[in-house]
Amino acid sequence: MKDILTIVLRIVFLSLILFLVTRMFKRADGERILSPATAAYSMGDAPDSVRQAIIGQLNRFQDGYSKRDTSQVGAFMESLYSSENLLILGTSPGEVFIGFDRAASLVRSDWESWGDCRFMIDSASISSAGNVVWFATKGYVEFDLSKLLVLPLRLSGVMVKEDQVWKFRQQQFQFDIDFSWSLLAILVLSVWILLSLVKLVIGSLKAIKARRSAKTS
Repeated sequence: MKDILTIVLRIVFLSLILFLVTRMFKRADGERILSPATAAYSMGDAPDSVRQAIIGQLNRFQDGYSKRDTSQVGAFMESLYSSENLLILGTSPGEVFIGFDRAASLVRSDWESWGDCRFMIDSASISSAGNVVWFATKGYVEFDLSKLLVLPLRLSGVMVKEDQVWKFRQQQFQFDIDFSWSLLAILVLSVWILLSLVKLVIGSLKAIKARRSAKTS
C-alpha cells in the first residue's frame, strides 16, 4: 500500500509540474491581441506623415509574412531592409543575424517553417528623430505544426531613411510569454528533489544504524 501511495504522489507532482510548464504556452487569443482596445504601447511621437510612411512599410512586412512566398524573399528584402549594419534578433538566444544575407536567410527560414504571423500595425508605437524611427508592436504566430500552437509575439526595431524610403536597420522578434509559470515549476521540482534527498539521507542513516546494530548483536 505504501508503494502505491508513493507512486500516486509522484504522478501528482509530475502532473503539477507539467501543468505549470504548459501554462506558459497556452493558446494566444489572436482577436484580443490585435484589438486596438488592447494596444500595450503608446502611439509614439512621430509626425503623422512619418507615421503613415512607417505603417505602409510595416504593412508590406505583414504582407510578406502572410503570403510567405519564398520566391519573393529577394524583392522583400530589397524593399524593406537596409544593406548597411543590418541586425535581426530572433526569438531564440542564438538567433543573431548580422548583415543583409544572414537576415535574408532568417526571413526565408521563417516563411518555410515557422507559421502565420499577424501584427497590430495601425496601433504600433512609432517615434522618430530626423531620419531615424524606432517602433514597437505586438502580434502572434500560428505555427504550421499545429493550429493549436499559437504564441503571442513582440516586434520592435529601428528604421532609417535611405533614398527617401524607410528601411529596417535593426529588428527584434520576441515571444511574449509569462515565464513565471516555469519559475514556479522549477520551485516545485526543487522542493520535491530536496525532500527526496532528505528522505534518502534519513533512509541511509537508518540502514547504517541497523547494519551496525546487527554487527554488535
